Amino acid sequence: MSGAMGSRPRWTLALAAGLVVASCDDVSVHILSGQQYTSGNPGCVTSSAGVDVVAGPSTGDNCSPECIYATGNSQTLVYVTTVCPPYPGDYTTEALDAAEGDADPCFGALAAYEAFEDAGTVCAPPATDAATDAPADAPTDAPEETGDDAGD
Repeated sequence: MSGAMGSRPRWTLALAAGLVVASCDDVSVHILSGQQYTSGNPGCVTSSAGVDVVAGPSTGDNCSPECIYATGNSQTLVYVTTVCPPYPGDYTTEALDAAEGDADPCFGALAAYEAFEDAGTVCAPPATDAATDAPADAPTDAPEETGDDAGD
């Protein structure tokens, strides 16, 4: 009798594992990816990266480039994406060819995206804190000289 009871937990475990695997096939979210626009002289776009997690199945990533932006915490983040709509409601969208004037957050993104398309130009990767702090930290890490031999 203990043999029959011993196999029941394995069967239950196998069923639960099967349900978990089956549930992975029914994905109800996808990643909105894009290239972040950085203003400057000249402006540039970053390499493509995840921007947001969007409810619903994937809509494809081969649509015409769109400028999407969101404003919060007194800053506006601007991206260029080829992911097909719909986009989350907290983003304002604009076709790149509809951007007009310097006040439009998508205006510079158009030129930066075209530079990327034409020549593969992207923003330089940001410097890490360790790389930028190293020269300033180096003197403080050196042993201090004391006594009569100091300065020799």
